[in-house]
Formats: sequence, structure tokens, C-alpha cells
Amino acid sequence: MTTPADLPDPRRRVVMLLQAFSAAAQRYAEAAGAQRGLHRSDLHALLAVMQATMAGRATSPGELARAVGLTPSATTTVIDRLVASGHAEREPDPLDRRRTIVRPTESARTDGREMFRPLGDAMSVVVDDLDDAELEVVTRFLHRAIQATTEAAEAAQG
Repeated sequence: MTTPADLPDPRRRVVMLLQAFSAAAQRYAEAAGAQRGLHRSDLHALLAVMQATMAGRATSPGELARAVGLTPSATTTVIDRLVASGHAEREPDPLDRRRTIVRPTESARTDGREMFRPLGDAMSVVVDDLDDAELEVVTRFLHRAIQATTEAAEAAQG
């Protein structure tokens, strides 16, 4: 297995820059969430619920637990906090009333925009500096990096 240390310098630098970017993005999300009383696990769960909702999928607590890698009891605690903060609602699944689904509230969408607008604006400046060919390369790279990261996370979870 190739490790970052085994890569030639330019490729090693890319991997190290990705690690630094990931850490900086996590610090931003934690700081922005902390200003609103949200824990890191709350932000991860809320993002998963919002992404599923945008994709037209309902999210059960069990699906949420798998998506964010939490135990069922930890997921219940996170959902309780999100409901208490007004960022999520529990409701019966309209297709199966025995099942509960978690939905983001309008407050979650508003807070999310407010939390991440400064970062989005800053990243837009970076993206605006790229020409179409560079955007194509960066887009392809990021899709592959996300897939590799997702696969590594799944492997780490067992």
C-alpha cells in the first residue's frame, strides 16, 4: 500500500495539502457550529439529514446513525439536541407510519446559510480564479478524492 511518504514530492504535497484543507474546514465548521451551540456530531448529523432531504430521501434515525457512524443511542442524543435547538423535527414517515423520520427545519436551513456563507464566499473567490480547464481537473480530482475518502471511512468502520 502506498503511503503519502512513499509518493514523489509534488504528489506528497498534494496529499499533505488535502489533509491541511480538511483540518481547516473542520476547524471552521466547529467554530461556526459552536457559535450556535452545535457540537461536531450535531453538524455532521444535520448535514446528512439536509443532504438526504435535498436528494428527496427521508432519513430514519437508523439511517442517520449509519451515515454519521454513531451508535443508535448516540444518534438519539444528537437528534434530541437538534430537535431541542429547533434545527430538526421528528415525524412519522408518510409511507410507513410505524417509522420515524428526521427532517431539517427552516431554522436549520437559515442557520446553515449564515454559518457557511462566509466560507462559501471565500471559496468562490478561489474558484473564480480558475479557468475552465483547471475547473475540469479540480472537479474530477475532488470527485475521486471524495470517493476515496468515503471508501476509506467505510473500511475503517468495518
